[in-house]
Amino acid sequence: MARRATSAPAPQGFSAGYDAAEKWTPYPDWSKAGIAREGWSARPVPMISQVLVSGDLAEARRIHAPQTAKAGLWSIATGDPYLVRLARDRALLVSSEPLAIPLGWNEGWAASAAGDAFFVVDIEGPSMRAVVAEATGADLVAGSPSAALLFAGINAILYRMAEDRARIHVEAGFGPYLWRWLEERRD
Repeated sequence: MARRATSAPAPQGFSAGYDAAEKWTPYPDWSKAGIAREGWSARPVPMISQVLVSGDLAEARRIHAPQTAKAGLWSIATGDPYLVRLARDRALLVSSEPLAIPLGWNEGWAASAAGDAFFVVDIEGPSMRAVVAEATGADLVAGSPSAALLFAGINAILYRMAEDRARIHVEAGFGPYLWRWLEERRD
């Protein structure tokens, strides 16, 4: 005799029919998203190629991107592509065009497609530094070879594209949270 499925009881403290997903921040339409405040603005950065490289970064760079500039915390990324250091043995290779780098294990290093793993946003304007300073306790003036840090309470990657334009990468699932955090900044 087959057993009939029964509905599971609601978690303790919740009524039947409770849907926790209703509490999640909805995804904006990134193609139309933008924030404009006095002194700064933010916009998502669509369609950039991101490849996570782990292991022997020097060898991977020598073979596939020898002219690639490196970027660390608060430094200005130059060129296209560029390499953003995340740890001693991990970096994000970023480009405006798809990169011809073999994915998977290679001699001493590995590469993984990460284009859909990170949500990327640019913040720019004369007040951009104040917004960034509110989000992190990192010493931006001192910088660091690694661009990884806590930003608004979540793991992020932070560097600049120009003197007054910061670029932030967060795990894609945290994109709506970061966007909401930025929307709540008024000055």
